[in-house]
Amino acid sequence: MARPNGPLTVCVINLKGGVGKSTISALLARYALSTRQRDVLAIDLDPQANLSQALMSSNYNSFLEERRPSIVEIFNGYRPASPGASGSLLAPNTGVELITKVGANTLQLIPSRFDFSDNLTNSLRPDPKVLARFLAGNFQHKDLIIIDCAPTESILTHAAYHASGLVLVPVKPEFFATIGFPLLHESLESFRRSNRGHTLDVAGVVINNAFYHGGNDGGPEKERALKEIRTEAKTNSWPIFKTQIPFSRGFPKIMRGDHSYSGNAVLFPRFAKEFFDSIGL
Repeated sequence: MARPNGPLTVCVINLKGGVGKSTISALLARYALSTRQRDVLAIDLDPQANLSQALMSSNYNSFLEERRPSIVEIFNGYRPASPGASGSLLAPNTGVELITKVGANTLQLIPSRFDFSDNLTNSLRPDPKVLARFLAGNFQHKDLIIIDCAPTESILTHAAYHASGLVLVPVKPEFFATIGFPLLHESLESFRRSNRGHTLDVAGVVINNAFYHGGNDGGPEKERALKEIRTEAKTNSWPIFKTQIPFSRGFPKIMRGDHSYSGNAVLFPRFAKEFFDSIGL
């Protein structure tokens, strides 16, 4: 059954690239469907389209070749068929891709395209609230919406904020680990000042790629980085999840649904459980 007050919407963001936002978004979406038995929508707001490629795998090429609707069309004012109309939201001409189904629940995706930035640049007045209105009008039946964000401050960032109630911040324990923290904190505060009626909370910071090859747990560099992360998170009053996500070559496989080799990626459900327990899903 859908949540009585509508879906929990989480944007996964850090204004620093390469921290694993798309991998974490994909794995959380799959876990919520398969283990939590929730109805899930994933949204790719990054012009690099990594989440789309991860969830759609080889089908992403046909999606591009057939020029099926994407997040681009939503920002350009496109509207899908309503859920009650003859054209179901699962139909290929609606802008929503069906990834997988478990029982009555589905994992659906609003994919991105590589020309997303160009389309926004060519738009005279892109509307930062268009995504929030689109979701409110079409996806109140979902339990969870996960938005994978671009690592830059733009209209896409504000579109994610308007559509979300929670923020998840991935970070890697490495040199310059917290370079995006002050930028993100100011971005969130600026949004809150301009939108006082909108509640947007940081669910927490998750440490990603927490240890490395050959049993090495990161050594002194990791400890320095973790100290910086804890200091910055405390300054911003952002909680840090206890469960860290380990490094694993298995992540690229399982984020596509391939469990032939998982490695340390089998430990991801520990974080997923802590995260979903913390937000009440």
